[in-house]
Amino acid sequence: MAGKNHSKPHAILFAYPFQGHITPMVNLAVNLASRGFTITYVQLEFIHHTIVKAHERAGDIDVFVEARKLGLDIRYTTMSDGFSLEFDRNLNMSEYWEGMIRDFPALVDELVESITRSDESAGDFILVADTLYSWPAAIAKKHDLVHVSLWTEPAAVFR
Repeated sequence: MAGKNHSKPHAILFAYPFQGHITPMVNLAVNLASRGFTITYVQLEFIHHTIVKAHERAGDIDVFVEARKLGLDIRYTTMSDGFSLEFDRNLNMSEYWEGMIRDFPALVDELVESITRSDESAGDFILVADTLYSWPAAIAKKHDLVHVSLWTEPAAVFR
């Protein structure tokens, strides 16, 4: 990895598309940005669409607006999971996850390549993805990125 000495690191974050995985990734994005990272937070289009439908005003869905007002460099982008917005992921769970395992990594690969090529001023790129995804290590290796696996489960202590 050929990082530039005085350039900000750029983290590309992918949350798993289930409730309980998105908020920890959003929190990590803000935390890293407050430490000088450039962040690209990638949201699946169907999640974005679901959030937009739940709010009266589309402007209400930008979870990073306050962070940007503080000068944090957080970029928000959406990408397709390979299925239409109308596709019922809950009703067709097996088909959905087969597609996520088989086809989604190629879509992620294209997006990661686009992001890394478009930000030539960045220092090192870091791929941060939920531990439950199967593709991050291979994509990080292909693009010479640092790979960080985020496990969103809370710590538990039993006596």
